[in-house]
Amino acid sequence: MTETRVVIGAGLFGCYAALVLAELGHRVLLVDQDGELLTRASFVNQARLHTGLHYPRSLLTARESLGYYRRFREAFEPAVQDFTQIYAVAAHNSKVSGEEFAAFIGRLGVPAQEVEADRWFRAGSVQRAFQVEEPAFDAGILRQMLHRRLAEHPGVELRLGTPVVGGRIGDGEVQVELGGGQVVHSQGVVIAVYAGTNAVREAFGLPALPISFELAEVLLGRVGPALNGMGFTVMDGPFWSLMPFGRTGEVSLTSVGLTPLQRSSGQPVFSCQKHRDDCVPLHLADCTRCPVRPPSGADHQVRQMGLFLTDADAFTPTGSLLTVKAILTSTEVDDARPTMVSKEPQALVWTVLSGKVSTLFDLDRILL
Repeated sequence: MTETRVVIGAGLFGCYAALVLAELGHRVLLVDQDGELLTRASFVNQARLHTGLHYPRSLLTARESLGYYRRFREAFEPAVQDFTQIYAVAAHNSKVSGEEFAAFIGRLGVPAQEVEADRWFRAGSVQRAFQVEEPAFDAGILRQMLHRRLAEHPGVELRLGTPVVGGRIGDGEVQVELGGGQVVHSQGVVIAVYAGTNAVREAFGLPALPISFELAEVLLGRVGPALNGMGFTVMDGPFWSLMPFGRTGEVSLTSVGLTPLQRSSGQPVFSCQKHRDDCVPLHLADCTRCPVRPPSGADHQVRQMGLFLTDADAFTPTGSLLTVKAILTSTEVDDARPTMVSKEPQALVWTVLSGKVSTLFDLDRILL
């Protein structure tokens, strides 16, 4: 007997969950409050396709990332953008040394070539530097590919611009209440809303998960010939990264310490929300287009990059994107970013939370 599944959230993980469930023979309703796929955190991020190098303090996370990298690349090759990626270890305040990072690269087993740090960085600012394979992905191309795959699958119904306002978990059935008063009766639900995770769980009468939230700003810009086709990541602690923003022709600039403009715990509640009544944890507004968004930290990020990169003047800011980032509280010590898929013990309700796009293939073995 064909069963119905509802997937809440049309980011990358929600879209892929819908396809997995449809391939298993279920009827799938994919709903999202936005009018398009991949509009929030799936779009507003570094666009880094992790090969594991970003996590020298969590070998488990690193290996998990590397394990799925090739599969993601094969599945979504048109969205992958290669460039020359340089990883460097800061000379001061890094949580790993240059020697430790070199040893980590060896344990991870990824190709890397050490380069002269003074070629790109100010004298004395970094310990060691390595050229590695770690591309970017283009969220716009991913959106097009997923739209096509969802449209081609007869088992998937896509309903965008449709908020979830409540739900009830019963005996063998999960009811999902949509905006406008419609109630969908299903046999299972996947919650894949990232920043809205705890708000949706609360709407279904489920306990909150230990999540902290950041109102995160990703700077966009363009670079001159000196930095064209280059990416730089300075490790490991409160440092920064400059890399191509997919195939858009722009680059993204982010900083561990400066990208988060505000933080909260439990629910995504920030000071800017007091200026509007239509931005609440269950239905977060689009932060990039918000007229009361917090002041940008662009100047601070550019100055930080300039302390390291000799050709920092080749970067020209063009704007910034904002979104709410969700982080499992238990991972804040070692910077691990595992994919969490939690199933409720008495119901077919799964909650998905991940900060790395390539780990979406975890859903293949978990969803029923």
